[in-house]
Amino acid sequence: MFDFVRKEALFAALDRGLPKKLKAAAPFHMKTTQDCIIYNFLEDVQGLDIAEIGGGDSRLLKAISSANRCANIEPFEGNDGGPAEAVKIAGVKNIRSLLGENSAEIDDESFDVVFSISVVEHIPEKNLQAFFDDGMRILRPGGLWLHAIDNYLGDKPNPFISRRVDTYRHWAATPGVTEPVGNIFEGPAVFSADMASNPDDVMHAWGRVAPNLVELRKEAQGVSAIVASRKVKK
Repeated sequence: MFDFVRKEALFAALDRGLPKKLKAAAPFHMKTTQDCIIYNFLEDVQGLDIAEIGGGDSRLLKAISSANRCANIEPFEGNDGGPAEAVKIAGVKNIRSLLGENSAEIDDESFDVVFSISVVEHIPEKNLQAFFDDGMRILRPGGLWLHAIDNYLGDKPNPFISRRVDTYRHWAATPGVTEPVGNIFEGPAVFSADMASNPDDVMHAWGRVAPNLVELRKEAQGVSAIVASRKVKK
């Protein structure tokens, strides 16, 4: 699967009460939307080895760790607003590393699910391939590769965003490596009215956190891409 989160999926999550299940403080915040969409994939899984990448004080791991063996692959260095000190979550092992470093702490094919929320957009373009390759290294054959990725989409394609979207689309269906879970959106990286997006007051408030993005947020909508695929069994 590759697509942007659509209102249909968000409304279905709201109808099911997923924000309340996840104890979300802001139901219409994009992070809550992403949590709900990812939780849709993981709500009923049991007995699996699951790794969240850059989870910080993870909302999802708190919801799924009692039924699964979970790890948080997170350096805890305060990068991009994340926690500067290790966060302890019951039943979750902290692995202080970055995906893409081929850490010896993480064995090959050790996880059934590798997921992230609002992490991939922070990875420099030059490091995206290493992130993907390392993810495939630690993921078991048949395992789920699952990511919610922040994007800013406007009325016209942005070359930088379009390149990254092409990369995410390729992650979802890399011949001989991954098979998509669901459909692949082949359209351009432009905003459409059926996409779930951040409210304008949230976009404005985030300007105090990242003032360099204020001008972009005036002319683009904050949305989320979703990548969901399974590692090919060979």
